[in-house]
Amino acid sequence: MMQHLRGRIVERFQRFDEHVVSVEGQRAAASLVVAAALLLIPTFSAWQVANAAAEAKAPRVESSAITPPTKEPLFSIRRIAQTAASEARIANVKSKLAMLAAGLPQDSCLIVRTASRVVAQYRPNRPLVPASNMKLLVAAGALDALGADYRFSTVLLGNRVGDVIIGNVWLVGGGDPVLSTRAYPATQVYPTFSPTYLDTLADEVVALGITKITGSIVGDESRYDTERYVPTWGDGIRAIEAGPLGALMVDDGVLIGDPFKPANPAVGAATAFTRLLQSRGVTVIAAPRTGSAPANVGEISRLTSAPLGTLLGDLLANSDNNVAELLLKEIGLVGRQQPTRVAGLQVVAEMLTKRNISTEGAVFVDGSGLAEGNRVTCTLLADLLESFGVNGVLATNLAVAGTTGTLREQLDTPPAKGRVMAKTGTLRNVKALSGFFPVDDGAMAFALILNGSGVSNQTAYQPQWRALMSALGAFSATPSTKDLLPR
Repeated sequence: MMQHLRGRIVERFQRFDEHVVSVEGQRAAASLVVAAALLLIPTFSAWQVANAAAEAKAPRVESSAITPPTKEPLFSIRRIAQTAASEARIANVKSKLAMLAAGLPQDSCLIVRTASRVVAQYRPNRPLVPASNMKLLVAAGALDALGADYRFSTVLLGNRVGDVIIGNVWLVGGGDPVLSTRAYPATQVYPTFSPTYLDTLADEVVALGITKITGSIVGDESRYDTERYVPTWGDGIRAIEAGPLGALMVDDGVLIGDPFKPANPAVGAATAFTRLLQSRGVTVIAAPRTGSAPANVGEISRLTSAPLGTLLGDLLANSDNNVAELLLKEIGLVGRQQPTRVAGLQVVAEMLTKRNISTEGAVFVDGSGLAEGNRVTCTLLADLLESFGVNGVLATNLAVAGTTGTLREQLDTPPAKGRVMAKTGTLRNVKALSGFFPVDDGAMAFALILNGSGVSNQTAYQPQWRALMSALGAFSATPSTKDLLPR
């Protein structure tokens, strides 16, 4: 069979040679590419059939020749040139991705797409532990349920008589995930991009002429439920990587100068605010505590966060676990009138369905990705990224290779540095990277998840990451469809 095919190819090329010598150079080159596409496509198909039975057990990279539908007739020269140009531009990418896939661990997945067209994929629908790539789902759910302009408000309530507040002052939490004192960001490995400073609220109290509070600062966290930790989180995560969680949470629950976090973050917030007031000369008679504000108390002042579209930088680029979990509760509150983790995850699942993104095999446990029970596929992540696009608010809040967030010291050489926008993910036996590799006329969306013993070691994942960037960097700006059309 193969000898017969080779004979047909030789005969066709001999006939084509006579045509080539009769036209000028540029037109001949264009015709050669078109003819090669027409000849090689059926040959390749036949070769696949002949070799299917003897296929090896090595990892298989599936490639697709699907292109967006056009208005061109099926056999028009423009359609043929478009296909040939597209194939030529990603030929080197495909070749390098095939080599990368051959060395991936068994429990891994990879997908690369451009303009919704699969360039290469390796077990793209295998459900795997995504680690912090779960935050991509939370960001998407928040954008759909809340909107990019959504803001969080922390409200101060009390009964004022002249320069005195009679009784308690209630600090009512609005779920602001980046509520902070001015001293806190300098203590962080990845400082908050757009913190909402509680100090500003203390300054406003002083500006109003208030000098004394006869009661306590009472932290009101009634907006959300009181699930402090996801049940499946281990002791190595609780209060270290995230939590305790609550609708009124300042400085990630940390009290600067204290060795341990308060068990109730609202107590910590009330304590922090009391200290801020006292440092400004305001007398607070009673000790900070928690409780719910009564309905008949007046508003003293209000503190408003930056819009959600800005806050997502802390969720995605900085991979802030507390931001993820608090946003999930807000998503549940707005989307289902239930301020819980579970309701938030249900809204996220509904968002994916509305966007026609398959959740087959997916399991959602938390928003931060700290739970080892989460499962997603590379296809789901690529679908999600492409549904928002390289120029959308989700992409612009991703870490930039070698520049910002969790990629500040990663992928710090060409072709990735300053170019690739991606979300990282790390657990003990998990490493993930999903995002965009911009090219001249758009971007390639990619998702790579590695699961297995030792994959989070730098010696294991960094060669894989570098190989992926090298492959994506092989994308060519030429030839265009116009270059291959007869002139």
